[in-house]
Amino acid sequence: MAVHEVTQDLRSGVQETGAARPTRYTLRLLGGFALERDGRSVVVPQGARRLLAYLGVRQRCARSEAAGTLWPASHEDRARANLRTMLWRLHRMTPEPLVEEDDRLALAAGVTSDVAALSTAAAVLLSGGSLVGTVPTLATGELLPGWYDDWVLTERERLRQTRLYALEALAERLTTQGRYGEAVQVALTAVHLEPLRESATRALISVHLAERNINEAVRRFELFRADLGRELGVAPTPWLEQLVRASLTGATALAP
Repeated sequence: MAVHEVTQDLRSGVQETGAARPTRYTLRLLGGFALERDGRSVVVPQGARRLLAYLGVRQRCARSEAAGTLWPASHEDRARANLRTMLWRLHRMTPEPLVEEDDRLALAAGVTSDVAALSTAAAVLLSGGSLVGTVPTLATGELLPGWYDDWVLTERERLRQTRLYALEALAERLTTQGRYGEAVQVALTAVHLEPLRESATRALISVHLAERNINEAVRRFELFRADLGRELGVAPTPWLEQLVRASLTGATALAP
């Protein structure tokens, strides 16, 4: 076979491979709205953003649910008409469909959502599954900051709680594995999300105790007690205080 024929065959193979590779869209809702097509930003009108964001959070819903949630002040017929218009605009916006329509609405198969990734990572962690890839997935911003729709506020709080439970579980498992540096960073992320949440502070104190860093454990406890007293006028639970006191007693017993 001639060299030019081999070269042509290789070019054809590359073209076929490239043509066969599906286009991937990434919908980012944590920390702000963004849509990317194979890594490149896609401009999305404000109205279309609301529909994409809702589907990115809900994953799948009935048409009536989407219409009623996104246009709550409109009559049912008007809301459904608004939804049809928005779907038409979305279909014209990109070469590939972003939304699947049958009896229900959902993001198309080629569209991934960071909210879905977060929910999946949290579910895997809380069920005792693999830790691989969970840390960066959980280290994300809040849902759609600056958006104040009722459904956004509800979902924002739900996802915040999901992240907190998952971060605490992750810190505990990393501590058990002796990966203290990673466990401290994860626990600090949970504390930063909710400084007055005792279970988050307990996760951080537990890491310090596991690595025999008693001074840090006591310091963190005292900071937490001061914050609780100043902000809420309450004290930490006896259980948390006993955890720290037991570590001090143990350290004293081991001292020469």
